[in-house]
Amino acid sequence: MAFYMFDVDGVLTDENARPDRDVVKSIEQLAKDEHILSFVTGRSRGWLSDHLFPLFDDNIDWSSLYCVSEHGAIKGRGTDISSWDLDEEYVISDEVKDKLYKVSQKEKYEGLIQWDQTKESMGTVEAVHGDPGDKEHLKKTRESLQEYADDVQSISSESGNKTAVSTYGVDVIHPDLSKKIGATWILDEIQSAEEVFVFGDSSGDMVMAVTAREHELENITFYWVGEGETPEEDKITSISSEASYAEGTKEILEKHIG
Repeated sequence: MAFYMFDVDGVLTDENARPDRDVVKSIEQLAKDEHILSFVTGRSRGWLSDHLFPLFDDNIDWSSLYCVSEHGAIKGRGTDISSWDLDEEYVISDEVKDKLYKVSQKEKYEGLIQWDQTKESMGTVEAVHGDPGDKEHLKKTRESLQEYADDVQSISSESGNKTAVSTYGVDVIHPDLSKKIGATWILDEIQSAEEVFVFGDSSGDMVMAVTAREHELENITFYWVGEGETPEEDKITSISSEASYAEGTKEILEKHIG
């Protein structure tokens, strides 16, 4: 029995943040084969419920699925998001969120980034996705995300928070919040696994594999489906896919399920 940890954005989705049905089918097969499955994402539980979970086969028992949203501020099992718990310790103030929102409304960001109203613990903007294959729009959104991150850095630091830039968005979050929080919760629950497979597309996703190593698990593989250089860590096997985004994940999972 193996343990799988998946980031969501850029791993289960294409470059326009659309969940990939073929990847979901592969995950369904892993569930049928009784592997331990988990999602550790910066996305909100509302987004998962609206965009990812509706693709799942209702005939499969998902009650054992471990879910971590907003980097670790929200944790739960199964697809009933109302049963998940929000840790108030990691919620930034409404005053900070209001300041971040005002920055996001600047005219220069119109049509490129937008405020994410679904987040409960953090202040987030995400890319406004263009047509599939529109590389020019994709480039502009990425530039805008970085510019926004620079614009809000003072708000973030002066309020004692931190800024995290991801594939599709920018989060201002509690300084102690990272995917390590969620990964630790899951690993404390499962305790052991014959193999560990972690899927990520940003350097911050490696912390999930590192946390598994800190729990003295062995046979850990980090699958890189992002762009650029593949992150590496001692005692963790790093393997990059030929394709990026969900296409890369699909490529890898097809080998796992045969």
